[in-house]
Amino acid sequence: MSSWKKIVKNKENLTSMNNKEKEELLYLKAQQSVNQLRWFYVHFVGYLVVVGLVIWNLIIIEDTAYTDAILAINYSTIFIWGFFLVLHAIRVFKKRTFFNKEWEEKKIKEFMGNKHNTWE
Repeated sequence: MSSWKKIVKNKENLTSMNNKEKEELLYLKAQQSVNQLRWFYVHFVGYLVVVGLVIWNLIIIEDTAYTDAILAINYSTIFIWGFFLVLHAIRVFKKRTFFNKEWEEKKIKEFMGNKHNTWE
């Protein structure tokens, strides 16, 4: 369990914290989120490399007695790893929606800051 989860587990600790302690807690949460995101990207790049190698293998494979077994291994690798990659993505991005309220507000302020220009 990460250190910030241990602190938040006890609700009394959260209410008795001063601003500096709350800021440190937010920093620890942000640090953990960045670490999770980094490992997801490493996982995704590894998946892309393996998919590229599997595609290359499918291109160069010749018809032999073991062709069906090789194809089964290749396809199962892609699908099983892809399934776990999706699970990893859900875990990492579960609280990050692409078009949430914060994004809308940011875009509204961005358009309002451009001298109220319209699309017309």
